Amino acid sequence: MSRVLCVLCVLLVVLSLAVLGVGIGAAAVQEVLKLDEKKSYVRNLDTGIEKNYTDILKSGNDSKQLEGDMLEFHIYVSKTGNPILDDYVLELRTNLDSPEWKFGDDLSHSANWIVWKGTEAHEHVVPKVILSGEVPKPIMKVKEPGFEGYDLYGIGEKDVYVELTVGPTRDGATLETIIQKLEPTMTFKSTNKAIKATKSEMDANLEEAKAKIGDYRLEEDIKELYEAGHPGWASKLSEHYNELSVGAEPKPVGLYAIIALMLGLILGAGIVYVYVSRGGGKGMDLSEVSSELDDTSGRIADKSSAINTLSTRFARSADEEQRNTARELLKIRASLNELANEIRTIADRLRGSR
Repeated sequence: MSRVLCVLCVLLVVLSLAVLGVGIGAAAVQEVLKLDEKKSYVRNLDTGIEKNYTDILKSGNDSKQLEGDMLEFHIYVSKTGNPILDDYVLELRTNLDSPEWKFGDDLSHSANWIVWKGTEAHEHVVPKVILSGEVPKPIMKVKEPGFEGYDLYGIGEKDVYVELTVGPTRDGATLETIIQKLEPTMTFKSTNKAIKATKSEMDANLEEAKAKIGDYRLEEDIKELYEAGHPGWASKLSEHYNELSVGAEPKPVGLYAIIALMLGLILGAGIVYVYVSRGGGKGMDLSEVSSELDDTSGRIADKSSAINTLSTRFARSADEEQRNTARELLKIRASLNELANEIRTIADRLRGSR
C-alpha cells in the first residue's frame, strides 16, 4: 500500500511539473511583440525638444508636461519571434486631447484604435506607431471628505498615458482579453506653470512654519488639500499658517484644528453650491441642502466664538507676542463671520431657486 502511495506521489509531482512547464511555455508564447524604449522618443512640437522614452520614464512621477503642448510619440515595435494567433490585434490607447494615430498608411483620431488585424498583417514587420496629441488640462476628479457621493472636479497634476496592448478580438473594435501589455507604458503628469508655482510657494511656507513650530497635522492636511485638486486653497492656507507660526509661543494648537475644520466646512459648502447651481444637482432636495448649509454656517459661527475665547485669553497676557496673537485671532474671527454670512446667503439662494 505504501509503495502505491509513493508511486502516486511521484506521478503527482511529475504532473505538476509538466503543468508548470506548459504554463511557463504559454507565458513565453504570449510575448509576441516588444517595445524598443531606447529607440522610441517623444518630440514636443511647440519647443522642438526631443526626449528619449528611457529618459522620460526614468523620471517616473516627476515627469511633467505643460497643458496645451503638442507632443508627438514615435514608438518602435518589433516581433519577439513567438507564434502569433490569427485573431491577435494591437490596441492603441491614450487620454491625450485631439489624438492622431498613424500605423503604416492608416490614420485614426480615436482615443483607442485596433490595428494589426489578421494573418497577412501579422506576417509583415510591425510598422512604427506614431501618435500626436495635446497635453490635456490638469482637471481631475477629486475626493472631498463628507461628499463622497458627488462627482467633483478640481485642478491638479493629472495622469496621462499612452498604452499598447495585444489581445484577441471578436468584433474588431475591442479586446476580448489582454494577452500582453507592452512595457514600459508611457505615463507622465499634465500640469501648468501656475500649479508648479503654487506648489513651490506652498512648500516654502510650510517649511518656514515647520522651522518655527515643528510638525503639526495641519501641515499634512494642507498638502493633501493640494494633492486632492485644490492648489489655490492650499497655497492660501499655507500662507496664513506661516503667518500664524511667527512668534506663536506657546502655540495655540486648538486654533489650528479649528482652522482646519473651518476649511473643510467652507469648501464643502462652496462645492455643493457650485454643483447644484450648474445643474448637477437635478433631483436633489434643495430645501435639505439649504438646511445643511445653514447648519454649516451655524457651526462656523460656533467655532468663531471659540476663537473669540482664545483671543480674549491671549489679550490678557502680559506677553507682547501673545497679545499680538490675540489681535490676529480677532481678524480671523471677523473673516470667519463673513464666510458664515456668505454661506447663509448661498442657502437663501438655493431656497429661492426652488
